[in-house]
Amino acid sequence: MGRRAITTAVTMLALIGILVLGAVWGWRSLFAELPESPTAAEPAPTCATETLAAGQRVRARQVRVSVFNAGTRSGLAGDTLDRLRRRGFTAGDTGNAPSDLDVRRVQVWSTVEDDPRAQLVARQFGKKTRVRFSDEDLGPGVDVIVGDRFDRLSKAPRSLRVREAREICVPLASNDADVIPEG
Repeated sequence: MGRRAITTAVTMLALIGILVLGAVWGWRSLFAELPESPTAAEPAPTCATETLAAGQRVRARQVRVSVFNAGTRSGLAGDTLDRLRRRGFTAGDTGNAPSDLDVRRVQVWSTVEDDPRAQLVARQFGKKTRVRFSDEDLGPGVDVIVGDRFDRLSKAPRSLRVREAREICVPLASNDADVIPEG
């Protein structure tokens, strides 16, 4: 056996050894238990529970509103939410309402029975606007669904006296800018 044959044999043995070590390491890594991962961070709360005594006022800044467009006018939900923000309400989500809804002017929805926050929002659209209780929550806070016949907010109070003690979920600090002056 010549020198060249010995060098080739040693090189082949070294490469086979590296291949075997790599295969063993890969096999162990593939079937090893996963390392302990930190639990997924829970989403930060968006509101804090506050108790209002009978006779206290719920104020616009204590109410988050989400607006959804059930009409054909582009940008209606965003424009409506901007108007509500100018009155001091905290912005929630905007988007399109479910396609099976038929809303001509406006509807105010709440997942809470006799919700004073929803009543305050409804007043912004006129005294005849009623709050509908709904199991379906379209967005954070009180849901407003606007249709093509909605044109403007009504003159309305920015606070409402509660008749009986209630717990409400008050929005925490948000990314909203300060209240925009209505003009």
